Amino acid sequence: MSSRNRKKVTALLAGLCALAPATPALAHHALGGSLPMRFETGLLSGLAHPIINFDHFAFVAAVGVFAAVTQASKLLPLWFVLGTVAGCLFTVAGLVIPLDVWLVHGALLALGLALALGKPRMPVFDTAAFAVAGMLHGSVYAEAIVGTVSSSLGGYLVGFTIIQMLVASGAMFAAYALWCGDRLYASARIIGGVVAGVGLTVLIQTGVSALFPALA
Repeated sequence: MSSRNRKKVTALLAGLCALAPATPALAHHALGGSLPMRFETGLLSGLAHPIINFDHFAFVAAVGVFAAVTQASKLLPLWFVLGTVAGCLFTVAGLVIPLDVWLVHGALLALGLALALGKPRMPVFDTAAFAVAGMLHGSVYAEAIVGTVSSSLGGYLVGFTIIQMLVASGAMFAAYALWCGDRLYASARIIGGVVAGVGLTVLIQTGVSALFPALA
């Protein structure tokens, strides 16, 4: 990647990173804060959730880039998405993961650092780690659906499964198509640095919100 293109990528991603502090206001609802009560409204909420919540979007896209840069299995995004479905169902069933929001933001920071530092390939560990990370994300996703009816829950699961697979797989194949060889690794390091920045930003946000609820 040329110096000029690298600067463009960095500027674009840094600009997106700057949007992270605004995401809590939109964090879990595409329907103005109301619970979806039909399949189609659940589907809409599921499709929108990983997009309007930037830290989730950054993680899902980074999963695809990670799979490309480490030459991992192309099924890695699927394992992550299946994990989100499981995490959502666990939470709806009352099995809440403690500190899930903190863990999700910590996972985002860890993934960004893994990309930025050029983590070596560890196939079994990576698959397990992304499935667990998916469960954490699914637990947080479920906050938008707890208390609704089963038909809208089904729509929600279908929606966020579709959108996550599109984002993660799209990012993976885009990385393969746009970059090759050293350019893939160099670009992934830039993206990883920005993703780590998003993770650190939302972790700080979460800490400030916990210490000073009036500022949330």
